[in-house]
This record gives sequence, structure tokens and C-alpha cells, in this order.
Amino acid sequence: SPLDKDLIWVGTDDGNLQVTRDGGKSWTNVTGQVPDLPPHTWCSSVTPSRFQKGTAYVTFDGHRTGDMTPYVYKTTDYGLSWTSLRDKALEGYCHKIIEDTKAENLLFLGTEFGLWLSVDGGAHWARFTGDFPKVSVRDMVIQERENDLVAATHGRGILIIDDITPLRYLTPELLAKEMAFLPSRPYLLRNQGYSQEFPGDGEFMAPNPPEAALLTYYLKKRHIFGDMHIEVYDPDGKKIRDLAAGKRKGINRVQMPIRMKPPRVPTSKTLSFAGFFGPLMEPGTYTVKIIKEDQLLQGAFEIRDDPSLPYTEEDRALQRKTLMKAYHMLEDLAFLDRQVTGVMQQARERKKEGVSGSMQKKLDEVIREMQAIHVKLVETKAEGMFTSEEQLRQKIAAVYGGVVNFLGRPTNSQIQRLNVLEKEMGNYQGRYEEIFNTRVGRINLWLDRKGLKPIRPVTRETFNKEKEK
Repeated sequence: SPLDKDLIWVGTDDGNLQVTRDGGKSWTNVTGQVPDLPPHTWCSSVTPSRFQKGTAYVTFDGHRTGDMTPYVYKTTDYGLSWTSLRDKALEGYCHKIIEDTKAENLLFLGTEFGLWLSVDGGAHWARFTGDFPKVSVRDMVIQERENDLVAATHGRGILIIDDITPLRYLTPELLAKEMAFLPSRPYLLRNQGYSQEFPGDGEFMAPNPPEAALLTYYLKKRHIFGDMHIEVYDPDGKKIRDLAAGKRKGINRVQMPIRMKPPRVPTSKTLSFAGFFGPLMEPGTYTVKIIKEDQLLQGAFEIRDDPSLPYTEEDRALQRKTLMKAYHMLEDLAFLDRQVTGVMQQARERKKEGVSGSMQKKLDEVIREMQAIHVKLVETKAEGMFTSEEQLRQKIAAVYGGVVNFLGRPTNSQIQRLNVLEKEMGNYQGRYEEIFNTRVGRINLWLDRKGLKPIRPVTRETFNKEKEK
């Protein structure tokens, strides 16, 4: 017993169930007190309670004599009396029963045909589905740090149910509700590591956990008709994402990606890996609203820094500041390049509209000036996927890529490099504005007198709409 080192239970393969309360000096065989149990039925597991000393759970397995009955019992008085926990739902002879480590009435039962759970102390059982096959569950343990249920099966190896925290909130009262939000463990921000090895056929394969917080909720009935969706709000109350909602009866889990959208980088002939990964969301409590037609269910999830990482709060704050600076610089650079190419495109269109020779030359001059800025912002000479050029786009992206997946302090060279690139981008921004306000401005006056469409700058609003497309 986890509550008393002298309280020991023993179940045997010839049908005995014995208990000692004095560390083994004396034993009591309590098998005779177990109701409706055929003699000599193999005792497959005994689990002393971690909440009440006199409570224990026991399973018996009679399949070796052709008895496929699921035998599962509970005592609250050290085995003097037993209550059968079997109900009509259970299928398969029983191998193992365990208690949850935090919720006294949450029980897990492994049978020959799958995993079962009870949220009311064993009065009722439900099969655990969710990609868990109907295989023989021989043993189970709860990993307390991660709140995971680890099941040893016959035929499918080890299966891990990730984060059983929501199950601890399931009660008969909650299950009577039409809809209920179930808290989950906080999402911990970790460094993302990547490696490639070549172990041959000895490689162990398993999916990585998603880069997403799990939003868990319960529906009494499947939602079939009408709108149902999820809205997520940041700690300041700003809506940051809409998600499709799970609509099935029972427990639904929806993944909330914990990365922002990747930065928009200027269009170029080469790939920029900075456009593949967005920044991680900041730690804090995020609000979740589940809208089901005219019903509103509100909950929350939390993002935390991983306390096991050896970074100070100052290091983490500087990493986020540097990362977001590079992120916004890439977005601003993409907007500047869109403005530059937009002027070039409109200038070429005006040339085709029959303007005079002198105006043709002025438009050509503007095109050359804008092209000169454009080739400094992005790479224009491609060699397949790569280029020998390294323009402003690649320089900023290199800093962003070096900071985005490392949660510690950026290097001094990364910080200084970004400051230099910020000034360089400011120079190109100033050059663009000077050309537009002077040369393009004079061209627009002439175009206006001729009744022709002027050259308009691309606005941020237009740019953002293009981004959404």
C-alpha cells in the first residue's frame, strides 16, 4: 500500500487473495469474501488505493478454464467485503486495474479486448477509443510528471495516452451538461531539435508531439446542424485565431498551433527558410470561446516557459524581442519591395499608353531607379534553388532563422547584425520615398494633366489583403 508499508496484498495464480496488515507476520485469505467468483480463478492484479488505506481493487482471469467473464472488484474494509464493479459494457477477461493518481473516482481497467475507464469509481465503464485498438492491455502506469497513461499491450507494444488531465474533470454532473470545457496541462515552450541518423532496421519510430496546445471539451450529443467554431484570444483579449471545432459526441480535442504565422518575406527566385517557421506564442493565459449556434462556452489554456531550460527570464525576453524585431523587419521589407515593384509595374504600363518621348525617358529613369533598389533588397540571379547573391532579404532571414528555434539569449553578433541591417533597410526606404515624392510626383502631375491614371503607391492595407490571399 502507498499509504502503509505494512499493508501488503498478494494475489496468486491458483486463486488466492491474501492481505497482511503487519508487514507479513500474519496473513488473511479473503478470497471467500469475493462474491460470484469461481474457485481457483487466477488473481491477475491487486491495486491498493492511494486515497483510502482500507480500499483496494482486484481483477481475476478465468480464461484458462474457458471462463471469459470480466471479474473486477473493490473493497473498502481491507477485504472483509467486496463489491463487483462489473457492468454490461465490459468486454473481455480482466488483466489490470489502476487508480488515477489525483482523481479518486477515475479508474482504468485493462481487459483482453481493450482499455476501459470509469469516472464514478467503477459504477459505470466506457471503452477508451481515440485510436486505441481493441488489444489485450496487460499493465498500466501513470507518468505523474507528464500526466500520461502508459499501457503495456499484447500485440501493439507500448501505447501512451498523452495528458489525461481532462479526464480528471469528468464527473457524472459534468457528463449531464450539454457542453463543457476540460482543462489540459500547460503547453511548455521548448527548443525544437532536428537530427538525422542512419540506424538501419533498428530505428525506433514514434510521432513527435504536435507544436500545439490541446483544447479539450465534452459534447453530450454530436453537433450536426448549424454553426460551431472556436475563437482564441491572447492574454490582452485580442482575437488571434479561428479554429474548426470537433463536433462528435463525447470528448473532442482540437489542436491550437502555438506558432504565429511565418513572416511574409519578399518574393524572390530563391527559397527563404525564414518563411517556413513563425515565432512561438508568448507565455500567458489564452482565452478560448466555443461558439455552438447561440451557445457560448468559455475556457482557457496556458503557455509556459519550460522550467527545465537553463535560460533566465532576461535571456528569454531578449530572445523574443530580437526575434520579433527580425520578424517585423522581414514583413516591412516585403512591403517595401512590393511598393518598389508596384511602381515599376505601373511605370511600364504608362509607357504603353502612348506618352511622349520625354516622358518615356522619365519613366525609364524611374524604372531603373526602382530596379536598383529592388536588386539590393532581394536576390534576382538564381542558380536553381540557390544563388551566389546575399541581399538584404537573405541577411535578415539568416538572423531570424538563427533565433527562431533557440529560446536562449541571442548572440551579440546577431543583435548587432540586426541593428546594422535595420539602418540599411531604412536607407533603402528613404531612397524609395525620395524618388516617389520627387520624380514620380512630377510624372503624376503630367499624367493628371493628360487625363491619364497616375502611379499610385501600394498601401499597407492592399499589401495585407494580398498576403491573406
